[in-house]
Amino acid sequence: MPRIPRFHHIQSIPRALPLPGLRVTFLMALAALVALAALSVLPVGPALAETTATGGDKMVEQADENIVEEVIVTESRYDENEALNLSNITGEELDLRQPDLPIPMLLQDLPGVFSYSDAGSNLGYTYVKIRGFDQRRVGVLVNGIPFNDPEDHQLWWVDMPDLAGSVQDIQVQRGVTNGMGGLTAMGGTINIMTEPLGAEEGGRASLSTGSYGFGRQMLKYQTGDLKGGFRSGLRISRQDCDGYRDRTGVDQWGVFWTGEHRGENATTTVNIYTGREVTQHAWNAVPQSVLENDRTHNPETYPNAVDDFTQPHYELHNEAYLNDRMTLKNSVYYTQGEGFYENFKDGKDAADFALDQRLGLAPDDEVDLVRRKYVRKDQVGWVPRLLVEHDRGRLVVGGDVYTFHSNHWGRVMSVAGYDPGQLIGPEHKYHEYTGDKDAYNIYLNDRYQLSDSFTLMADLQFQHKTYDFMQREVGNFRGLDRHAYSVDYDFFNPKGGARWQPGSLFGGQVAFFGSVGINHREPTDNELFDTWDDATDLGVHPLFNRSRVVYKADGTTPDYVEWSDPQIQEEKVIDYELGFSWVGDDLSFTLGGYYMDFRDEIVPYGGVNDEGYGIRGNAAKTLHRGLELGLRARVTPRSVLAVAASRSWDEFKEFDFYDWDGSHADLSGKPIALFPEYLASVALTTAWNEGVQSQFRMRASGRQYLDNTGNDERTIDSWATLDFSIWANLDRLGLGDLENARFFLHLRNLNGAEYETQGYYYGENYLIPAAGRNMMVGVDYDF
Repeated sequence: MPRIPRFHHIQSIPRALPLPGLRVTFLMALAALVALAALSVLPVGPALAETTATGGDKMVEQADENIVEEVIVTESRYDENEALNLSNITGEELDLRQPDLPIPMLLQDLPGVFSYSDAGSNLGYTYVKIRGFDQRRVGVLVNGIPFNDPEDHQLWWVDMPDLAGSVQDIQVQRGVTNGMGGLTAMGGTINIMTEPLGAEEGGRASLSTGSYGFGRQMLKYQTGDLKGGFRSGLRISRQDCDGYRDRTGVDQWGVFWTGEHRGENATTTVNIYTGREVTQHAWNAVPQSVLENDRTHNPETYPNAVDDFTQPHYELHNEAYLNDRMTLKNSVYYTQGEGFYENFKDGKDAADFALDQRLGLAPDDEVDLVRRKYVRKDQVGWVPRLLVEHDRGRLVVGGDVYTFHSNHWGRVMSVAGYDPGQLIGPEHKYHEYTGDKDAYNIYLNDRYQLSDSFTLMADLQFQHKTYDFMQREVGNFRGLDRHAYSVDYDFFNPKGGARWQPGSLFGGQVAFFGSVGINHREPTDNELFDTWDDATDLGVHPLFNRSRVVYKADGTTPDYVEWSDPQIQEEKVIDYELGFSWVGDDLSFTLGGYYMDFRDEIVPYGGVNDEGYGIRGNAAKTLHRGLELGLRARVTPRSVLAVAASRSWDEFKEFDFYDWDGSHADLSGKPIALFPEYLASVALTTAWNEGVQSQFRMRASGRQYLDNTGNDERTIDSWATLDFSIWANLDRLGLGDLENARFFLHLRNLNGAEYETQGYYYGENYLIPAAGRNMMVGVDYDF
């Protein structure tokens, strides 16, 4: 029967080389509960670990009986023998990083990672950046299956409630990612593995509550081994929160079911996970002049401004062991999303919503209305791969093929001064368009060990993608106001690297690693349309150079306009990586550097369109340089210090910017908007006694420019916060009947910092505020 892990939780420890017989154990922690009563707010983070290698010394002397499982290394992941910048978060570590939070919030203590939420309360719409690249340029794999939306490249974490409650471990790869998994990520890749089923029956119940009306209830159960080699498991979760900002509440439920059959030479696993989220709009930033007196302000005042969405995922995985050296894996998946968001619009032209037709108004009559925008998306894919272990390493040959279809439409729900039932029915669509994307990629990845100390890595990938866009003949989207286009992309993305492990230096094991990779990314659907508007706006056409009119059957009536030769080009990068690691008895660290040379990078212009999406376009030449540090030190027999830090320089080398009014500016040499200058996380974790553990953690972020002018007045200021956490096994506190229960308390932003995490410039600074002092408390019980 599973038991609550007794804090066997580990921060990613940089290791210079693979250590045979690596054994990681975790210390118990004893916290002074009386002293904690003087504190009144808190969060979470890493814990203590003991690492023992065959022929090596212990980093920490006191040991718990628990042995940490290694992070799963699969064909879509890299092990620590690769020439890459990567960080691993084990399942035990996730168990103490508040698994009731969205995935982005669990990654904040890794080098180069920045996370935030619109609502300021860590729930709802959450986002992650790696090296400053927003999540459209961060790839995500779940069980080896691509997670990014094929159309807008986004990661809608809000649609996967409590996914972290079913996660086994996470690997974050920084820099361009090619090949394995079929992604072409620029900033990095987040590779998530969900929990495997255990052989024993058991489960867990979890309850937590906290500031801003936060609440979470979770129950999961697994059957253990059943007859015929079957296993099954189910998790059910619900969480809700009012949000830190006004009218930014979220209500979510989630389900994750796994079924597994283990045969003599093959394993088949089925995962079905889904959920529903109803989230109030929080994506509008606040003018800085308002924020100075009202930290919780939300410009959205319409009471039913909500996002309502459901996205079930279906996965079928088969792993066949062909012989001692060859394994064939196949994954088939289907993702289906459907929902809408609703908001109020005032002073809009009647023609934009086809109300001139429905209500007999003049096209330019202004109306106040409530509208809904709906979407339905379907994606079916297949991910095959063959793993071959050879005398000098491992070869992976694989690919990914999918077909994707989306249907977007809008309806007017009510108009001020008119009876909705009289003239405006649910059948009234004022716009509709479809998107169809077909893609495949093939790749080859080989790790070749030249000697015991020198390893080479080669990765070759070819991608083909086709996207077809068509506006339907709906409302006033007719004739010359109706548009279509089709784009094709072919990318070849090679990557190579080396790792050298020369041996011992100053009592520690040393490793040097480096790589060079080429990557491409095609524009999203929004980036291909008008820079300041989108496909739902009447009278706006795609950003293409050539067009032709397609006529109806009579040969004289325009049917639609077909566009070709897009103005927004795919972005291209050469990424150079170099790093060094050193592992000693009481100290280990990794220091890495990167140099990313871009052509036609798709960059933020520093403003947003009518829907709240950032406006973007190509910059001829850009450069991203940076340093990343991961450090871990045993500072006392009971305490471990973990540090993650990064510093980056992100600038335009050649960029002629043309604003919406036609004005021109040469922005060469200016910093790129919305890239934090530095990031840091420093955590001190102490094992006070067996069963109780505490952690103090400081997080900091450097300034971010809100636009590309380099104007120091248009920035998000740097900030720092202090958090505190405690975990306690209740049986160690004298509650012997609760030996499988664990209490936790997280106090966040103890210093009461008033800070912002995201924003844009639109005549003045617009900012997204983060929460002040807040807390979370809860209990887990294993059975």
